[in-house]
Amino acid sequence: MADLSFRATIKPVEVEELIDLFVHRPLAHLIARAAYPTAVTPDQLTILSMFVGIGAGWCTWSSLSRGAGYLAAGGALLIASAVVDCSDGQLARMRQSSSRFGRMLDGLVDAIVQAAVIPPVLAHLWMEHRGDPHGPLPWLALGLVGAVTGAMHTTLYDHFKNVYLVQTQPTRHEGNDDPEDVEAQYAGLKSQGLRLFDAVRFFLYRRYVPQQRALLGRVDPSIPARFRDMPEYSLERAARFRILHRGVMRAWTFYGVGTHIFGLGVAMLTDHLSEYIFFRAVVFNLGLLALVPAQRRASRAFFTREGMS
Repeated sequence: MADLSFRATIKPVEVEELIDLFVHRPLAHLIARAAYPTAVTPDQLTILSMFVGIGAGWCTWSSLSRGAGYLAAGGALLIASAVVDCSDGQLARMRQSSSRFGRMLDGLVDAIVQAAVIPPVLAHLWMEHRGDPHGPLPWLALGLVGAVTGAMHTTLYDHFKNVYLVQTQPTRHEGNDDPEDVEAQYAGLKSQGLRLFDAVRFFLYRRYVPQQRALLGRVDPSIPARFRDMPEYSLERAARFRILHRGVMRAWTFYGVGTHIFGLGVAMLTDHLSEYIFFRAVVFNLGLLALVPAQRRASRAFFTREGMS
C-alpha cells in the first residue's frame, strides 16, 4: 500500500525550502491526497498551476488600471499557483511515478508563470516611481537585475539540491540528469515521433541542463560536471557530505523558486513591490558573497580531499 503521509511526499527536509515545507507543501498535500484516488495526473496539476499563474499575471496587468485590489488578487493567485505546483510532485511520489518528463514540464511551467507575472511587476515599478527625482529607470534596472539574478539563484539551488540528494540518498535521485542522458532519451523519442508538447519540453530542457552545468562550473568548480563522475553512494560518504554541506544547503534553500514566488506574492498582496525588488536584487546577491565561498570550501573538502579518494 502506498504511503500517503506528508513526510513520504516531500524531499529530505534539509533540501526543502522552508516556505515550501511549512506553507506550500502542507496545502499541496491536501490536493495530492484528494487527487490520488482519481484519474488526475501530476502533469495535469502542473498545467493547472500554469493557468493559475497566468491568471496572476492577468490580475497584475489589470491592477495598473483597476487598482490595488487586482494586485492583491494577483499575489494570492501567484501563491496558489505555487501550492498547486508543489502538489504535482507530491502526487507523483505517492504514485511512485516521478519522471524526467514531469521535471521538464515543471520547469517549463515555472518559466511561463514568471514570464506572465514579472513584466507587469516591472510596469508597476515604472508607474510607482515616475515622480522620483531620478525617474523610474533606476528601479526598472533594479527589477531587471532581480529577475535575471533570481533565475540564476533558482538554477544554482536546484543543482546543489540534486547534488546533495545524490550524495546522501541511496536510491532517491530525482533530477540527476546529465546532458548525455537527456540527449539519449530525446533521440529515442524522436525516432518514434515526438508530440509537439514533448518537443517543446525537450527543446528547453536540452538547453537548460548544459547551461546549468556551465553556471555551476563557474560558481563551484570542485563539483564534477556530470553526476556519473561523482563518487558512488556509501554510508560513510553520505555522513561526510552531510557534515560538510548541511549548513550551506540550508542556506541555498532560501534561493529556490518557492521562496521567490511566496515573497513576490506577499509583496503584491501588501502593495510593497519596491521593497521586495530591492531585497531580491540587493540583499540576496550580497548574501552570495558569503554563501559561494562557503559552498566552494565544502565541495573542495569533499570532492577533492575526501570524496574522490
